[in-house]
Amino acid sequence: MAGPTEVSSFEPRSLGPNKGLAGHKKTRDPSEVRRRLLASATQLFAERGFDGVNSNQIARSAAVGVGTFYNHFQDKFEVHQAVVLDALEALRHRIAHSVAGSGGTLEDQVRDLVTSIVGYAETDPARFRVAFGTATAAIRAPRNSRDESNKPGTARAQVGYSTRVTERRLAALQADGLLDSRLHPGVAARAFVAMQNSVVCWWLEDKGRSTREELIETLICLHPAVAGATRD
Repeated sequence: MAGPTEVSSFEPRSLGPNKGLAGHKKTRDPSEVRRRLLASATQLFAERGFDGVNSNQIARSAAVGVGTFYNHFQDKFEVHQAVVLDALEALRHRIAHSVAGSGGTLEDQVRDLVTSIVGYAETDPARFRVAFGTATAAIRAPRNSRDESNKPGTARAQVGYSTRVTERRLAALQADGLLDSRLHPGVAARAFVAMQNSVVCWWLEDKGRSTREELIETLICLHPAVAGATRD
């Protein structure tokens, strides 16, 4: 099973708009079938949450038989993890592109980072909600079972967003005397990333809650590298 995906510098390999796939012509191209299954799963997970979706629904939405679904994925846990990995990969490419041209002050660099994340969320809100929202696959079902009921699993899903790069960056700033010594880099990194993703998902639900600029500027102010910066 894949481990946490490290996203340091967060253009997506987009699946395109996740709309209903009913009416699509039948195809035997495995890559096209997989793409349709992922697109359907993304939309359904985003709309109904992980527990509100099963393999039959994903297959039906993708206009394939349930047996075809199982030719590509063991169960809904596996397709969910594939959606999350796609989102993390897309976000990593987007941020890497942004950071490559980044310069200026530390706050400018944080602005580029936050703007990239918000931009990705706007471009692909369904995948962002699936990867970073609250209704995710917390518990993994036994690997040899297609039972997708809510029985307790044996291990936590291990596909996720790693905060190690942010933690290392904060630790380096602290070592250089540029970050408040009271901050624990690991705690600060995890707290900010969790807060940021939660707030962006909240904003996606209703963009009238704040302007895009207000969202970005507030997240910049709350980033530990900015909020915890030492002052002369």
